[in-house]
Amino acid sequence: MNLGERELVALNSLKNLSKFNFVLIGGYAVNVYVPPRFSVDCDLVVLGNLNEIISTLAQEDYKLTEKGAVRAEYMRYVKEDDKVSFDLLIGTVFDRLTQTSFERELFEKYSSRRALVGKANNMRIEVTVADPELLFTMKFTTSRKQDIRDVFMLSGSNLDFDKTKSIITSKCNAALIKARVKLIKDAIKSDDYRKSLEGAYGGIPDQLFRTCTERLFRFLDGLEA
Repeated sequence: MNLGERELVALNSLKNLSKFNFVLIGGYAVNVYVPPRFSVDCDLVVLGNLNEIISTLAQEDYKLTEKGAVRAEYMRYVKEDDKVSFDLLIGTVFDRLTQTSFERELFEKYSSRRALVGKANNMRIEVTVADPELLFTMKFTTSRKQDIRDVFMLSGSNLDFDKTKSIITSKCNAALIKARVKLIKDAIKSDDYRKSLEGAYGGIPDQLFRTCTERLFRFLDGLEA
């Protein structure tokens, strides 16, 4: 099964779940705002209907493979034959590396119903998605390689930078902000960054690359000021 077929499995599952009370985060949420990249891992912040979500996944042959609670409860369901997974984050997202929590109130405040379309599939799904400012903040906080790529691309979208700064400064202390600003800037300045970015997103037009770079660096400079 190729990536396009696996993506279709994930999208169909999301469509079947879309009536329940959750907020989509992660790669699929970012895809709502920027040119989509392939993903077969779906991250849901569950605000209600947990039993119904689990039942729906079970009916589609997803199996519980991981469960835990490190400051926040989570479950992973995997459809092994198709290599598609759903991570259920129960009400709160907790980043163990930075010890940062994103509570359900944030997802209730900064989310809305939006249309999601896949990269290889034109299927259109209406689902509740985290706002780009909250997604930016979460990915800024963790700043793994793919997070930095997503932050970069989100900078070229219709992002409210004032709102983003407000959320970041409410969740991250000055030391963490300084460390993340340096990490992101260093990554983008590296010689192979654009190649790495296009490996995930496909070809990026020169104008879009410049716009994202200029907007992001301007924001990061202001964040430290």
